[in-house]
Formats: sequence, C-alpha cells, structure tokens
Amino acid sequence: MDLNTVLSKSPDAASRTYDGQATIVLPSRAEVKVLNELGSRVWDAIDGRRTLAQILATLLEEYDVPREQAERDVLDFVGELRTQGMVS
Repeated sequence: MDLNTVLSKSPDAASRTYDGQATIVLPSRAEVKVLNELGSRVWDAIDGRRTLAQILATLLEEYDVPREQAERDVLDFVGELRTQGMVS
C-alpha cells in the first residue's frame, strides 16, 4: 500500500462520529474500535475516491505535524484498518 492507494470502508463496518471521535463496529467479528481525533479524521476522509496522498494533504493543512511523520502514521493506521477488515 502506498499514497496512491484509494480505500473504501467495508460494507460490514458500521460507524458513527460524535464530537470528533469515530467508533467503528464490525458486527460479524464482534469488534469495536474507537478512534482518536486524527484517526477519526482519516476514517471520515476514506470515501472510495480519494487517494491516501489527498487525505494526507488535507491532514497536513489541518494539523501542525511533519510530513514524514504524518505519512508514516497514516500508512500504519490504514494498514491496521485493512488488517482488521474495516477498509479495503
């Protein structure tokens, strides 16, 4: 997976964002994941159309974080979401 990857949320994942914090539920696996503010922002941006580079660019505009760190964190985070079956 690289920054040209376009991800979609799993149709099995139900989510709700409240007060900037997303909660994702995978009923088929009886799993719940609560995301922090930045993770929630990434989750909300995953729409099946935007590349990870586009999502990263948005985050860099909104948060004061070094590009290299943000890129690494985004790739690690979405890799975890993919491993858990929340995105594909």
